[in-house]
Amino acid sequence: MLRRLVLLFALGSELKAQELVSSYHHYSAEGVSAMVHRGFRSAADERAWTIVLAASLPLAQLRPSLHLVGVVSHFLQANSLNDIGFNPRSARWEEQLLLLWSTLNGYHAVGLLHFCKHEIDNADPPDADTPRAGYRPTKRVIILHGPFAATEFKGALPHGVEWAIGLRAALFAIAQDYRIPSSTEESWRRLRANVAVSARAVAVSAPVRIFGQVSYRGAFFESPIRLRHDLRGEAGIRLLATSIELFGYAERIFDDLSRPFPHPSRTYGIGARWQKR
Repeated sequence: MLRRLVLLFALGSELKAQELVSSYHHYSAEGVSAMVHRGFRSAADERAWTIVLAASLPLAQLRPSLHLVGVVSHFLQANSLNDIGFNPRSARWEEQLLLLWSTLNGYHAVGLLHFCKHEIDNADPPDADTPRAGYRPTKRVIILHGPFAATEFKGALPHGVEWAIGLRAALFAIAQDYRIPSSTEESWRRLRANVAVSARAVAVSAPVRIFGQVSYRGAFFESPIRLRHDLRGEAGIRLLATSIELFGYAERIFDDLSRPFPHPSRTYGIGARWQKR
């Protein structure tokens, strides 16, 4: 039963387009996951490569269906604008501590999260891996910390079709946005909350599982109150004899955090996701 516990939208259906690193993954209480995808046509090519590693740690079993779980994850983002076609631009880390209550039709969870994003190799221009005369290094550091709650409902339809719907909300008691050069335009210091909604359907057709999913995130800023949107869709297959998913995706995000100012982006791409549950 422990391996079947679902953490943070277990069918991979929580918001995937943006900042929470763990949202890129399927999680079980003892799971490890890895993902790589190649994006095209993103703004300034900043989302050409995305690589993510994550692990869930069962810290304590409080009741038969209630567990204390820790999550650690790492995200690397790179563009392709150098001689080898892989130019690291930013790294993100996330830690979570949560209570997870599993049910027959999903789960409920409450906990705390800490997220941070930092620049990589910003001594060089974003489109090169060698210094340029007159270039001034940029900086964009994001720190988010606060409580969250999540729930998931899942079920089955005729003909071997499974479905899941996930909801998540987070409040940020701490939100920082450090920039060089400085700018107050749409500062993430004013980010106060996120809400995410997702849906996924999976059909088994031996020897593969075919899946599709859509996800939405709303980010609430204050002074004045503003709502910003992220959207992502995926479709792909998983070979039943393996733990690997192959997928195509499209996403739209309101700020990819690659510049010291808001940087909207649209991306299309392909990827692979591996999981050990």
